[in-house]
Amino acid sequence: MWTYIIIGAIVLFAILLCFALAVASFSFENYAAKLKEVSSSKNTFGISTLEYVAEINKTRFAGRLAIRRCAEWEDHYSSGVVALSDKTMSSNSLASLSIVSHELGHARQDASGGTLKKHWKMLRKGRMCGLFFMPLLLVGVVLSLLWVFQVLPHIAFLIAGAVCVASALAIFVFAIVLKYLEVKIEKEASMFALEFLQDFLTEKELKTCKDFLHSALLTYWGGLIRTLLSWTLLTKKDVMFR
Repeated sequence: MWTYIIIGAIVLFAILLCFALAVASFSFENYAAKLKEVSSSKNTFGISTLEYVAEINKTRFAGRLAIRRCAEWEDHYSSGVVALSDKTMSSNSLASLSIVSHELGHARQDASGGTLKKHWKMLRKGRMCGLFFMPLLLVGVVLSLLWVFQVLPHIAFLIAGAVCVASALAIFVFAIVLKYLEVKIEKEASMFALEFLQDFLTEKELKTCKDFLHSALLTYWGGLIRTLLSWTLLTKKDVMFR
């Protein structure tokens, strides 16, 4: 009886593992394909990204946002600043508008409450903790093995090893929690983005942007899954605290 239960549990875990790995892989491939597709689609009104940001800044943020240049592919929002590359600024593609609208969604989050700032602070703490993850894990495993093989027979070494492993696991759980919170923050930012875009796009264009932002959100779920399964060594390496 127990043999069948154990075999069933192993098979179920293998199926779930394969499904999770497929989702993680699909999310990034799907986003890359969507980005290429939507980058070639221009908005009907011909408004450039820079003009769009200036208008949203004026009507939604009373001109409080600063607009600065950044390197290509590094468009982002940070503490009252919307950083855009020259290519993004001059583009009028639906992809550029979607990406910038998403960053403006973060600006709205920043302006409406402390959730985003708290997340940034937690990430900074997480990056510091992440430096100790592997050393703690290795030291914990080594001390535990040395106790098991009676190289260091005193119980204090086993306790020290257990504490180190437990601390490493706590850092890992903290990383997973932050990844999940990041998904929620990114989802809300995309909802705000669509709210901004609806005044500038047709229904068909808005749907295209919605699908594109949804594919982008899937990459955050993919990142969470990759971190969650990193111990299996079956996923590509992902930054624990990014």
